Amino acid sequence: MDEKKERILDIQLRGISSSKDRAGTVFSFATNVDIVIIGISCVAAVVAGGLNPILTVLYGQLVGSFNGFQNGSVTGQTLRDDISRFTLYFVYLGVAMFLSVYVTTVGFYYSGERITRSLRKAYLRNIISQNIAFFDTHGAGEITTRITSDMALIQEGITGNLSISLTAAATFISAFVIAFIEYWKLALILCSTVVVLTVTGMVGVALPIKWTKQSMLYYGQGASIAEEVISSMKHVTAFGIQEPLAQRYESRLKKAVRPGLRAGILTALMNSMSNAVPYLSYALAFWEGSRLIVSGEMTIAAVTTSTLAIVIGAWAIGRVAPNAKAFISSIASATAILEAIARESPQNPFGTDGAKLEDGELDIVFHNVQLVYPSRKDVGVLRGLNVSFPAKKTTAIVGASGCGKSSIIGLLQRFYMPTSGHIMLGDTELQSLNLRWLRKKMSLVDQEPTLFNATIFENICYGLDEDMTKISSQEELMSLVQEAAIRANAHDFITNLPLGYQTVVGEKGLQLSGGQRQRICIARAIIRNPRILLLDEATSALDVKAEILVQKALLAAAKGRTTIIIAHRLSTIRDADNIAVMSEGQVVEQGTHDSLIAERGHYFRLVEKQWMQKDDKERVSANDTGDQSQQDQSLSEKPGPMLASVRDKPLTQVGTLIEHDAVRPVSSPSAASEDAQMRLHRGSHAVGIRMIYDLSRPEMAWVIIASAFAMLVGLSVPAQSFIFAKLINALSLTPSSRLRSEVDFWSLMYLVLAIGTFLVMMLQGTIFSYTCEKLVLRARDRCFRHILRQDLIFFDKTSHSIGALTALLSTAPTDLNGLSGQLLGALLTFISTILGGIVISLIIGWKLALVCTATIPFVAGFGYVRLVVLHSFAEKMTKDHQDSAAYASQAASLIRTVASLTMEDRVMRHYESILMRQSAASVKSMLYASAMYAASMSVTMFCCALAFWYGGKLLADREYTVFQFFICFAALISGAQTAGVVFSYAPGISKARTASRELDTLFRSAPRIDTWSDGGKGIQKSACTGSIEFRDVTFRYSSRPDHLVIDGFNLTIQSGQFVALVGPSGCGKSTVVGLLERFFDPTSGSILVDGQDISTLNIRDFRSCISLVGQEPVIFSGTIRENLLLGAPDDISEASIITTCKEANIYDTILSLPDGFSTSLGTKGVLLSGGQRQRLAIARALLRDSPILLLDEATAALDSASEAAVQEALSRAARKRTTIAVAHRLSTVRDADVICVMQKGRAVEKGKHDELMRIEGGVYRALVEMQNPEGQ
Repeated sequence: MDEKKERILDIQLRGISSSKDRAGTVFSFATNVDIVIIGISCVAAVVAGGLNPILTVLYGQLVGSFNGFQNGSVTGQTLRDDISRFTLYFVYLGVAMFLSVYVTTVGFYYSGERITRSLRKAYLRNIISQNIAFFDTHGAGEITTRITSDMALIQEGITGNLSISLTAAATFISAFVIAFIEYWKLALILCSTVVVLTVTGMVGVALPIKWTKQSMLYYGQGASIAEEVISSMKHVTAFGIQEPLAQRYESRLKKAVRPGLRAGILTALMNSMSNAVPYLSYALAFWEGSRLIVSGEMTIAAVTTSTLAIVIGAWAIGRVAPNAKAFISSIASATAILEAIARESPQNPFGTDGAKLEDGELDIVFHNVQLVYPSRKDVGVLRGLNVSFPAKKTTAIVGASGCGKSSIIGLLQRFYMPTSGHIMLGDTELQSLNLRWLRKKMSLVDQEPTLFNATIFENICYGLDEDMTKISSQEELMSLVQEAAIRANAHDFITNLPLGYQTVVGEKGLQLSGGQRQRICIARAIIRNPRILLLDEATSALDVKAEILVQKALLAAAKGRTTIIIAHRLSTIRDADNIAVMSEGQVVEQGTHDSLIAERGHYFRLVEKQWMQKDDKERVSANDTGDQSQQDQSLSEKPGPMLASVRDKPLTQVGTLIEHDAVRPVSSPSAASEDAQMRLHRGSHAVGIRMIYDLSRPEMAWVIIASAFAMLVGLSVPAQSFIFAKLINALSLTPSSRLRSEVDFWSLMYLVLAIGTFLVMMLQGTIFSYTCEKLVLRARDRCFRHILRQDLIFFDKTSHSIGALTALLSTAPTDLNGLSGQLLGALLTFISTILGGIVISLIIGWKLALVCTATIPFVAGFGYVRLVVLHSFAEKMTKDHQDSAAYASQAASLIRTVASLTMEDRVMRHYESILMRQSAASVKSMLYASAMYAASMSVTMFCCALAFWYGGKLLADREYTVFQFFICFAALISGAQTAGVVFSYAPGISKARTASRELDTLFRSAPRIDTWSDGGKGIQKSACTGSIEFRDVTFRYSSRPDHLVIDGFNLTIQSGQFVALVGPSGCGKSTVVGLLERFFDPTSGSILVDGQDISTLNIRDFRSCISLVGQEPVIFSGTIRENLLLGAPDDISEASIITTCKEANIYDTILSLPDGFSTSLGTKGVLLSGGQRQRLAIARALLRDSPILLLDEATAALDSASEAAVQEALSRAARKRTTIAVAHRLSTVRDADVICVMQKGRAVEKGKHDELMRIEGGVYRALVEMQNPEGQ
């Protein structure tokens, strides 16, 4: 491949290289208002940080006064006056601390919310502007993870970590200024310890970024797997492949553990250093200070002030350490997101460049066009294609599956770029046109109809130009929508729905049948009134009558516009002005239907294979179509009862969340007691702790060891208080060798304490990092497995959308860390600190101990209130973020539809409105929570004031010594400060509680049809004969209790029979298949297999006896071999795989690929054509070798040649097993042993093809006559 082609492929995969990073930094997304707020917040943070070192000055002066009083140089009254004055100073500092912390907390949160909102918008905007090749390698799950958990980390970095960093920096600088003012020599000596902390901090922040990014990359890959699996739960359930898919997901998670653990160990090192180095500072400071006091260079007050200032400065650096992991994660997250934002798409729909042509007759011409997909560089799809599409004419493209037909549509929509050649619209190169203008001139109806989770009215309106929706009234829009729906044969079934056009269709429109979705998509295309109409198997999902009516509407819509039709059903394109026959990426024949039939070439052979009756081949000629025109006219005038048929799937009510039981059959027991238990359960505060314990059970021994280490770390605080008091007492001695000896000993104790603290904290942090990584891994894995466990009713609930469940997988397990690891260590440290401090204080001086102890509940109380407020706030934010994440996920997963409809602006406006509602709702809670946090931070100052006032009084009255005072004060005030640090984890605790409730609700959700259940009678696949009986089966959804979807259905199928279910779209055919698969149970009646009620059989054993091939093929990311082996027996041989692939007519295609069976298929198999995916799905079903085979429009996406080959394979497979086929193409079921014709959930006719054809005025006979390829 030459350099030019390589570059074309490369820019589609990696984007256009830009000399300047367009995204810059996170703060590039700040507005002027944000900058002003951040500036004010920064000033407030600096003030808050500068207040703490001022305490050291007051502290030092009080120590001097106490020492003077003890030596007799200060009188009792003077001491009392000093105490009163300094107590007021403490109160003033407390008030200043409250105001500054409140301002900085509110400011950073508000600006962080605004900046993150802008970042979310920029990220989604750039994502939906990417070319389609980007989405071939980046799944919707990865995008959901980025926009939920990664964005949350960035917001936490701005709102929390930045504030802490600024406060710490201000504390550090002001502390050192004070220390140098007091005595520069001692300050300079102590700087050595600070250098150690600083270097450790810098290294500890820089190195883990690489590992954290790597860990997040693996989590993103896991999220993509989860998204494609959750979006295909029908097939996952039918094939019973939950376990292999869960293992595939788990394998990605396990890869994330090692880099995550490395980052955690380095964070533990930072934490250990930040706690041990201050003790080293004390040791060095008092040791050197004693020498300076003895030499007369310093006073005890100066030594105390300088020492405490340096230690506070060191502690300030250490304060960043507990937040280092979050800070590192936010940097890594920001890097990944900013790189995505900086990616410049080669096909940008928001771009304004490019020509916009005047209306006119513009032909579309392909000149020697070659196409290679960027993610499959070794496979040429189009190989020198030359074809023209005359303006305002209809051109049909036919050919074998995988020959490149749909690729032409992709090139016209500019989803991909041709690797060589030219595509011309008139005299203008297609690539030089404005992309948005070009796509607005087109309408595409794809073979896999996709709708948005909105009302039917909104879905059809999405076809209109956005300007049209702005200037038209609601009544005018409704009139346009209804007109389009009538032309698409959709109006009748829509008006029969309880909410009509305001019915919400569910995620991807899955609440409707395939034919109903297809008709809404056609209405959406018709309402657009395009210049170019693109129909890629547009009627493949419709029943016979609906297809005829819609085909007429499409033919009428095609008049006066350029129309390109891709079709396998040749009866739908016989009237085309031009037919191009493709083979292996080239046009091999071109002409009208009559001329191509006369040539008796490729096209003739395709038509011949689709002929309904074997003895009618000689009738393939250019015949008069008058009779058919009359028949079409009569059908359009008399739609018949079938066209008013009702749906076979539940519908979501507008603005209402369907509860888990809302769509269960009416016969199911009441869920009231379950709901009551769930509400009671949700109120339990022990849920989170119990869940952490359960998930961490395998590592519980390590958790206990780490917890013991955490408690030892907590005891270091009262231990250092004892040493500190001893040193203050020693420094009060008359300068002498005794003073030096005492200070040397206790300084050595500080050194021992520092080493012990470092080792214990390092071990604690390493162990907790390991257990936390395992916790997140296990929580994600269990969450995913429980999602896979649920029955299909679970996924009908709007809160269980694909986006919401993917977001839950990404965020909830990570949020659980708020109740484990670092927090658990902090809580245990706090408990042991408080208990140790209380015990030692009560022993040394019980009066002051009681007063100081009384202050702790105030600190803890404010922290707890803040926690409660944040918890309520976090629950609401989680719900709001799930809503926005679900919408973003939907936009990413339906990107082809978004791009084709030029919906990018619509998507962004709706997404922005969700974010704005979320932001507005959070303001009040944020202000309240910030006030509680400020109170919890400032209350320590007031506690100090009380302790100094009462302790000083006891000292002045000579009830206490200086040693007793400092033991009680240091031990208990340090404990109170530790409480403040613990409650700085309040946001994490709140998120963890919310996450634990959500996960626990999921874990406790046991479906009625439970794949985990070992209950029921066992059934062996080899022993199952496959006889089936439906006895008076009825089925309805409780959301529509007045409507029977299946109404008294009776059908007996003998072992080995081939039975076909035919009838109009929505008559209940697929529901019968779903009932047999036990996706849900009948409301009444019973279904028997081998004479046994299937509800009494073990569900896993029973489903192993069934293979399902659906209308829309489901392929997962991975290789061809991995997809084939999903659900296959463990002992399947290579020869069986090859034989089955040949039977499914996919073997030659596999061999043509460079990597054969090891070829990677991309997300959801996007690198294969629709027909190739269908044949692969058929091969996978046949490999299961089940005694019952269910075919739900299994060959709808295949071309004539493939259909004939695959139909022959399915016919051979049917001879060995019981087969039930749902079909619209009646040619595929004419040889069935029994054909069951359904209407409104009933079986209205049964028999063989010939028997049914002899029934005068029969329903089946009318259907067959309408499918004559030649219109006769």
